[in-house]
Amino acid sequence: MDDSCAVCADALEWVAYGPCGHREVCSTCVVRLRFVLEDSLCCICKTDCPSVFVTKAMGDYTKVISDFSVLPTEANEGNVGEYWYHEDTKAYFDDADHYKMIRAMCRLSCSVCDKAEDQVGQAAQAKRRSRFKSIDQLKGHLFHQHRLYMCNLCLEGRKVFICEQKLYTRAQLAQHTKTGDSEVDGSEIERSGFAGHPVCEFCKYPLYGDNELYTHMSREHYSCHICQRQHPGQYDYFRNYDDLEMHFRKDHFLCEDDACLAKKFVVFQSDAEIKRHNAMEHGGRMSRAQRNAALQIPTSFIYQRNEQDQRRGRGRGRNAHHDRPDRDFSLPVRDGSATADHGLGSRVDSVAGPFQSLSVSSSSGRTETGRSLGNGRLLEQLSFPPLQDQDIPDARMDAVPYETSFPPVSEQQSRGCKVLLRTHLHQGCNNVVRAP
Repeated sequence: MDDSCAVCADALEWVAYGPCGHREVCSTCVVRLRFVLEDSLCCICKTDCPSVFVTKAMGDYTKVISDFSVLPTEANEGNVGEYWYHEDTKAYFDDADHYKMIRAMCRLSCSVCDKAEDQVGQAAQAKRRSRFKSIDQLKGHLFHQHRLYMCNLCLEGRKVFICEQKLYTRAQLAQHTKTGDSEVDGSEIERSGFAGHPVCEFCKYPLYGDNELYTHMSREHYSCHICQRQHPGQYDYFRNYDDLEMHFRKDHFLCEDDACLAKKFVVFQSDAEIKRHNAMEHGGRMSRAQRNAALQIPTSFIYQRNEQDQRRGRGRGRNAHHDRPDRDFSLPVRDGSATADHGLGSRVDSVAGPFQSLSVSSSSGRTETGRSLGNGRLLEQLSFPPLQDQDIPDARMDAVPYETSFPPVSEQQSRGCKVLLRTHLHQGCNNVVRAP
């Protein structure tokens, strides 16, 4: 067993232990936990200890009680046989002086009066200690008799005995609250990093610590859930929901419908999300074309030719692929009912498949067929800008699975393409693009 307390690291002079038998914590820490925090668990093994035994710490010669049933049951405050019993902490002592010291620490007493030089005896001291029945009475005594104050925040948040609470003058209390470096607070090492109590900028009153400030801000004020999702670890708060709603309207996409405004927090991260919300929730006031347009998701694809395919195309004459400018194709992907919920990825893959083997000439306007790459490498770089409103037919995705738009082809060019395709089919050319 170590000679220092496992909790406060002070010299282990008196130990307190329960039925589990762990004797690594001093009696002061055990009594503080049981009296102030109302925690009856062992500090080492977290076993519930209905009662504890306090004795002198003597290393291997410390008095050990292995069976707590031998201790008196239903004991009252004071002397019980060969032990002294403290009712508030349910602790048994084998030393009368230590029992009286612990009992005095748990009482509401004035530390100034206890240290006064004109104490006349134990009887007067006991009488003075017994007259304080509440914290308010003690605070009134300190003010009227000594012009001293207790910090209400420390009184609630600092879990120590009343006699261990610090007393301040009015000026010292203000400095303690603001900066935490008053004369009573001690040196920087004694303050252990304490720099005053944090203040709520909205309510303008201090709280004990950062945990209490976080709890207060979460309960009394508002934060933006979208900003927290975009910037984890960053906490921005707003005084009330009106301020938060202004933030939603300025930095995000807030639904301005009266019903959604009454519900609160109907806000979205992107313009596409709020368009889908409007079509699904408020689509009854929209025409079919407006609803389909709101559910449209513009997409674009890029197909890059590799160097090997570019070298193969150089000997094909003046109509080779690398000599022509890029052509643009428009690819709308729409679903009149719920575009985002019905597997957009699979539809895009199906649309992208035919374009991996498609090439269009530009100098003569004649359509040629290309070679489909088996290893998944892409043949051509094509971009697909969104269609204009007049180019979008009023049809659902279920009726027309995939829609593509190509530049118009003259009748002569179309006839030439058919002849070329028929020739390749008869010759069994490997460059023919087979329909799925």
